Amino acid sequence: MQIEKPIFIVGAHRSGTTWLGKALEQHPDIACWNETRHLWFWGNFDKNKLGDVLVADDINPGIKKHIEKSFIEYLIKKEKPRICDKTPGNCLRIPFITEVFPDAKIILLIRDGRSVLNSTEKKLNQPKGVPWKEMNRRLKNVPVWEWYSFLPRLASRFKTIVGQPLDYWGTQPPGWQEWVKQYPPHIVFAKQWVETMKIATSEGRKLPLDNYREIYYEKLIASPKDEIAKIIEFADIKNPDSIITYALSTADPSRAVKWKDSLDEKVLSDIREIMEAMMSELGYEW
Repeated sequence: MQIEKPIFIVGAHRSGTTWLGKALEQHPDIACWNETRHLWFWGNFDKNKLGDVLVADDINPGIKKHIEKSFIEYLIKKEKPRICDKTPGNCLRIPFITEVFPDAKIILLIRDGRSVLNSTEKKLNQPKGVPWKEMNRRLKNVPVWEWYSFLPRLASRFKTIVGQPLDYWGTQPPGWQEWVKQYPPHIVFAKQWVETMKIATSEGRKLPLDNYREIYYEKLIASPKDEIAKIIEFADIKNPDSIITYALSTADPSRAVKWKDSLDEKVLSDIREIMEAMMSELGYEW
């Protein structure tokens, strides 16, 4: 078995990547693997401690072989012929991914940064206790000897268990560790979104059109049939009825505007200077 035209769903965290992954997984031929961070940092653990960025030079034949082998094993386990990877942080590893898979189909989900920030703050305030469901979801398809890749995230897991507020969540672009030390959470997450989108769009737009497509979350949930059709054509997916049915039955356009009722004027004023230029570049109005 060979990995052909693997689909990668990437984007800033809280951008709808999980929903899109579930939609594509409805297809009888597509197996969607969630949160495969352990694969990408295999052989690069020193960089795992610093953040999510990997570049083409971080590849060697052993790493490439390990990733390909892991994808094949997952497909055999799921009894499906085509892989879809849903790992938001891969938006900071686009050159690395295409070095491993030159025929990759990379879908960058773009969402209004204010919505991302609002959703992230809700994540930070999640209830106290052991997040068994999430831990099981992330670890059940990860070999025990690769659990080390999650070690840098253990601090946030411990805070959740003991009921302390989290100070960070999601993608880790360069600079994130210093931001946490210097700024309040809403500033940190504004910077996080900007730097994540800056790197993702810069690297993605260097690729041929056959490799990279940008999809806007707001359009996706407002007009799922039309936007899913674009994804299906780009990813070369045949017989997509099950994907379309799921998307039509689960898309919730109200999610696009919830930030308006949640973010207060002080927060919006603070983050505007940080986010507005990138939002404008992506076609959003403040």
